[in-house]
Amino acid sequence: MQTQRDHVHAHQFQMTRMSNSLVAGDSAGVDNPFQRPVVGLLTGVLLAVLVVGGYAVYGWLVPGGDTSWRRPGTIIVEKESGDRYVFAGGKLLPVRNMTSALLLQGPSATVELVSHTALRGVPRGPVIGLPGAPQVLPAAADLVGGPWMACLTGRTVRLDLDPAAPATPLAPGEFTLVASAGKRYLLWRGTKSEIADDAVPIALGAAGATPATAPAIWLDAVADGEPITIPKVPKHGAKGPKVAGHPYRIGQVFTQAGGGAQRFVLRSDGLAPVSETAFTLLQAVSSPPVALSAADIVTAPASTDRSLTGFLSALAGVTFRDPAGGALCLRQSPAGAELVLSARGYRAGTPPAVLAPGSAVLAYALPIPTTQQTPEPWLITEDGVRYDVSGENVLSSLRLSGPQIGIPAPWLTALPTGPALSRAALTATEEGS
Repeated sequence: MQTQRDHVHAHQFQMTRMSNSLVAGDSAGVDNPFQRPVVGLLTGVLLAVLVVGGYAVYGWLVPGGDTSWRRPGTIIVEKESGDRYVFAGGKLLPVRNMTSALLLQGPSATVELVSHTALRGVPRGPVIGLPGAPQVLPAAADLVGGPWMACLTGRTVRLDLDPAAPATPLAPGEFTLVASAGKRYLLWRGTKSEIADDAVPIALGAAGATPATAPAIWLDAVADGEPITIPKVPKHGAKGPKVAGHPYRIGQVFTQAGGGAQRFVLRSDGLAPVSETAFTLLQAVSSPPVALSAADIVTAPASTDRSLTGFLSALAGVTFRDPAGGALCLRQSPAGAELVLSARGYRAGTPPAVLAPGSAVLAYALPIPTTQQTPEPWLITEDGVRYDVSGENVLSSLRLSGPQIGIPAPWLTALPTGPALSRAALTATEEGS
């Protein structure tokens, strides 16, 4: 009697015959047609696992198959952390900053990104590098060469080395005031004019204005103009000749009624014509102007004096510009110095030198000493700190090639100073540690 097992074996046999007939065209065959491919697949998978496992074990025992980072002149940057190293004496030496790494490896240095795994197991040496040197340096394209501004902020001069800094020129019809070494000056049209009389600012509409404090070196960059004072009229205040039947004192000013352009001052011998500026200034020491008709002017005694007809005529009609909320600056460019008003407030805590983020400046001190054949460069970074980069091959090692600007020595030396960036300074630091 057939059992359940017999039925299963019979079914399997029948399915095998059908498979052989379909695949091999022989229903009498005894081998499973799928057995060989399956065995081949399993064998291939097993071999692949063995090969991968072998490489993994080798990589674990001998990490970092690529050792190109060991070449001299290579700056190693770990991919995962960004840490910097140089390889020397069979050891990885951590470097404090990229500046030091570039100085160590020289002008032909190359930077190579290496994984943490490739560096695992390599002996480490002591940390080296210049403390306080810039962590990163700007690209050559980020070195700016002007124009730049020297701005009055309180009692100090702040350098704005951002060529794109917002600023507007002092218009031809505007003036502003500065004070230096106990004297006051009127600045307009790119010139400075010493104010020799306290009544001048009042007469020009700047009563109560507080002049910005300007050091002498800042003021020296502005061209000299004619001193401004109240015009002197001999015997001022004494009795003068009658005009239009009325007695007036010498120094009294007159205008033509009806808005005429004629202006006069009374001298001892009669009415003398004056410029608009002289008329404006004389009002500060005179009674209010008296309007005269054309007939009164004709019949009044006429002075022979014409000394004030051209008195500071270009200053006529100027208005006071208060730099409140901003700063009065000298914008320096190859064309010369220009008076501008900066829109930046330069609040307390602003660095002595202001730069655009990521930029830097190569500068040298003015005047250049006669003992120097070429000016000694300084690097000013975006945080307003200056670094001496005058050493041999320093600029090429740091890849700093770009324009240089001259800055007056007192302003340059007033900036915070970082360590000298040179191979010699780096060596001295390591020997002293």
